[in-house]
Amino acid sequence: MAVEKLEAAAITSLLTTELNALANVNASALGTEYDNATNLYPFGMFELNATFGTNPTAGSVCDLYLVPASDGTNYDDSTTGATLLTPLTSFVGSFPLRAVTTAQKVPIGVVWRIELPPTKFKLQIINRSGVAFPASGSTVKMIPYRRQIV
Repeated sequence: MAVEKLEAAAITSLLTTELNALANVNASALGTEYDNATNLYPFGMFELNATFGTNPTAGSVCDLYLVPASDGTNYDDSTTGATLLTPLTSFVGSFPLRAVTTAQKVPIGVVWRIELPPTKFKLQIINRSGVAFPASGSTVKMIPYRRQIV
């Protein structure tokens, strides 16, 4: 009888320097491209790593969106900076933050089985933390994975 297991790929940083000093309250950043048209991983897990210089507001979040390039070239409409335009159909989830200035390693809530499109995509984050991001060192990482039969 075959056994089904999950096979994870290497962890990948999709938002790095884009997060440097990201302003407070609804400022957004768009990350680097991930080519899932080639990799074809059906699922992903996402994690925010940040050490804020000032406590985020208790109970605040950073929202994560997946912005696909459905035709392989052109990305869905989105903007970065203070003017927000995010494709609502691509909401992934929220990173719940603690009101601390120590390192935070935050997964997307309790949902770990996020479906990935079979296209190129980028991640967009919206800062709703109540404070600006630190000048450097913050990341959003993804672990893509799939089922395997062994």
